[in-house]
Amino acid sequence: MENTMKGTALSRRSFLKTAGALGALGAAGAIGANLAAGPAEAQSGAGEAKGYTYHNEHCLCNCMLECTVRDGRLAMVQPRPNDDHRFQNICLKGISEVENIYGEARLQRPMKRIGERGSGQFEAISWDEAFQTIAENFKAIQDKYGKEALWIQFSTEASQRFPPLLASVLGAQAGGMNGYDMGQGNGQIMAFSPWIGMFAQNTIWEWPEAAVVILANTNLVETSLTWSRGMLDAQKAGTKFICLDPRFSPTAGKADQWVNLRAGTDPAFFLGMTKYILDQDLFDREHVTAHTSFPLLIDSETGACLADVTPGTNPETGEPVELKTFYVWDEATGAAVPQGTEGATPALEGEFTVNGKRYVTQFTRLREDMEPYTLDWTAETCDIPASLVADVATQYAKGPSIIDNGVGGIDKFGNNDVAGHCYALIASLTGNYGKRGTGCGIYGYHVTPYEAHLGGWALPEGMAPAPSPQGFYDMVKGNSVHGAMFFGDIPTQKAANWNKTLEWLDSLDFVCLADIYHSSVTDFVDLVLPVCSKFECADSVGGIKCANAHILANLKVLDPLFESKSDFYIEKGIAEAMGLGNLFPANGEEYARAILTTDDPQVAGFTLEKLQEAGGALRLIGSEDLMAPEVGFSYATASGKQEPYYEALLEFGQAFPAWEHPCEAYPENPLREKYPLQFNQARSRFRVHSAYSGAKWIQEVAEPHIELNPADALARGLADGDAVEVFNDRGSFRTVLRLNEAVRPESAFMAESTYRQYLDGTIMQAVSNDQLNERGYVLPFGPMIPFNDTLIEIKKVGE
Repeated sequence: MENTMKGTALSRRSFLKTAGALGALGAAGAIGANLAAGPAEAQSGAGEAKGYTYHNEHCLCNCMLECTVRDGRLAMVQPRPNDDHRFQNICLKGISEVENIYGEARLQRPMKRIGERGSGQFEAISWDEAFQTIAENFKAIQDKYGKEALWIQFSTEASQRFPPLLASVLGAQAGGMNGYDMGQGNGQIMAFSPWIGMFAQNTIWEWPEAAVVILANTNLVETSLTWSRGMLDAQKAGTKFICLDPRFSPTAGKADQWVNLRAGTDPAFFLGMTKYILDQDLFDREHVTAHTSFPLLIDSETGACLADVTPGTNPETGEPVELKTFYVWDEATGAAVPQGTEGATPALEGEFTVNGKRYVTQFTRLREDMEPYTLDWTAETCDIPASLVADVATQYAKGPSIIDNGVGGIDKFGNNDVAGHCYALIASLTGNYGKRGTGCGIYGYHVTPYEAHLGGWALPEGMAPAPSPQGFYDMVKGNSVHGAMFFGDIPTQKAANWNKTLEWLDSLDFVCLADIYHSSVTDFVDLVLPVCSKFECADSVGGIKCANAHILANLKVLDPLFESKSDFYIEKGIAEAMGLGNLFPANGEEYARAILTTDDPQVAGFTLEKLQEAGGALRLIGSEDLMAPEVGFSYATASGKQEPYYEALLEFGQAFPAWEHPCEAYPENPLREKYPLQFNQARSRFRVHSAYSGAKWIQEVAEPHIELNPADALARGLADGDAVEVFNDRGSFRTVLRLNEAVRPESAFMAESTYRQYLDGTIMQAVSNDQLNERGYVLPFGPMIPFNDTLIEIKKVGE
C-alpha cells in the first residue's frame, strides 16, 4: 500500500483497483458475484417526465423534491415548488441522487452467501428462492426458540415510507431502546413534562424573538443544512448565536461567538455558568419562586422531598400513579404548608424544622451543590478562559435565551444526561423556559408545531411485535436472539465495538439484510436483498407520511432499478412465503389509502388522487402559523412546576446535576498515555451516517478521511495524505489523514460511518467505546452509546 495518497481516501489506485466492475468490492473479498452496481442502463421509454418524492429521513429534513426523468433515467433533482419558501429546499445529498442511485455501491439482485461470513462471496438467486429461504429459516428459529428469538429492525430511512408490518405479523422483536442521540433528552425530560425529551416544544422560527441562542454541540449548518436558514434569519433579526464545540465546525464559523471547550466537558461549562449566575444574583427570582420547584422543602440529609403521597389514576392511561402534595415554608406563618396554599409566601432559601426534622429548600441545596464549580474550576476542566464562562453566563441570564442542544456531540459521551440536566437547570433558574424567545431542546429538525394523526393498516387484534426489553447495544452482548433481519445497516450504526458486534452476528443461526447499497454489514450476512431507492416504486405511490406541516407522498419517479424491490414488497414477499401474505395490503395504493383514512381535521378531504394532483404534498389545514404557541408555565410534573431537581436520581448523586467526567476520554485517564487522542465522530453535510458513501459526486469532494491538528500530526511524523491506521485495544481501521487546524489538539475528527470498501475493508466502529453508563437504565430513553467517548492513537500504515 502507498503511504502517501493524493486526493482520494486511501487512493482508489491502491484500494479499489482490483474491484473493477464489481463495485469496489475487492477490498472486502466479494469476488464471487456482482453484489453492487455496474453502469446502469437507462430504462425503456423516451422523452421527459416529472416525478415527486420526499427526502431525506435520516437527517429529518424531509425535503420535497421535483425530479426530472429523461429517456427513462433520473436526470435532475430540484426543490418542489412551494408557496412557503421555507419548505422549498434541497442540499448536496439530494442533488447527488442523480448519480447516487446508479452508483457503484448499489445492490442489484438477491444473493446468498457461498463462503464464510465475512468472505463477501455470494451467488445470485431468484426472489422466489430468497423469500423461501428466509421463510424456512424464520420458521425454524421461531419454532425452536420462540417468536421473540427473531429480531427484525428497520433503519430510520427504511421505516419512513410505509410503516413496517412484518415484525408485528411474525411476533418478532422490532428493536428496543434507541441508544443514541437522546442522552441530553434523558436529562431534560423530567423537568418539563410532558415532553418527548428530544425536540423543543417551540420551533426554530421563534429564534428571532431571542437575544441569545446557545448551540450546544449543534452543527446545524451540516446536520440539518436546509434548516440553517432559521439561524441565518434570526441573526439578521439581531439574535446572537454562541456555539459550544471542541471543533471549529461550519456552524461555529457562522456563529457570533465560539466556545472551543474540551470535548465531553459541556456539563462542566453549564455548571460553571450556574454557579456564576447564583453568585452574581443574575437568576430570575420572581420566576424561580412562581414557576419552579426551587421553593419546595427537602430533607437536609437524604434529599427526599417533604410530601404527602396518595394513590391516584393517570387520566390518560388509566394506570395507577402516586399523587404528591409538596410543602413549602410559609414566611408569613413560619410553618410548612402545602404548595399552593392560598396567601402563603414561600421562602426561597433557608433551613427549617418540620416535625422535629431539618429541611431546606431546593434552592438552598442548589447553592450548596454548585459551590465547587467556580470559574477557575470550570476554566481548567473545559480548558477555556474563565472570563469566557462569565461572559456567556451573563448574556444567557439576561435573556430571553434559548439552548439548542442538537444531536451527536455530548450525546455520544458517557455523561450526556448530565449535560441535558444542566440545560433544564439553568433555563429554570434564569426564567428562560416557558415564555416567548426562550426554551431548550432540539430545534434543527423541529420546524412546525403540527403533527396530523394518520391511519394505518389494521392487523388482527393482538398481532404486534414481541416486547424488546433490550436495545440493540445490549442485544449484541447476549444470546437471546437467534435470527435477525436488518432493513438498512443497523449493526454498524447502532452498536459500538465492531469486534463484539461481529462475534454476535457470527453466533446467529441466520442473518438477512435488505438494503439499497453495499453497506459495511453486507459481507457478514447470509442473504442480501436489493431495495429500491426513494425514487423507485412498483406502484404509483411508495409511501405516505406527515412532516413539516404537510402530508407527503413518495410518488413514483422511476420503476425499480435492476432487480430491486421496495421494503414493503420485501416484507410482503416474506409473509407470503410463510402463508401470511393475506394480512398485508394488496399494493402500495391500498396501503396509502388506509393511511389517509383518518378523522383528523387537519387532513380533511385529503385523498391519494389529490396528493398526486398536488405533486406529492398537501399543506395541513390550519397550519399557516409556524411559530407555535408559547410553551407556558403549566406542566404535568408532580408539582405542576418546572422541576430541575430530580428526586429519582438521588441514588446516583444527580438530583441536581453534578460533574461527572466522561467514561474514557478525560485528561486524567491513565489510558491516555497509550491512546492520547479523543476520537470525535459527527455527521457531515456530505453524508447522513454511511448513506452517500458510494456517490461519486460526493466522493470527489469528501471521501472518507480522519483529521488531526497539524501539531498532533507533526508529533507523530505524519503528513497530509498519509495512509494511517487508527487503533486502540478494541480494534483498528485504516483511512487517509488530513490536517486541519479546526480540530482541537489532542483529538481527532472523522465524519461518522462509511462503507468498509472505502476503508481498506476495515470498519471505523472497530475502535468505538461500548461502555454504558448504568444510570441510563433508569432514564426514560435508556443508556446511550458513548461513540465519541473513545481514546485512540494514529500511526502510518505498516509501521
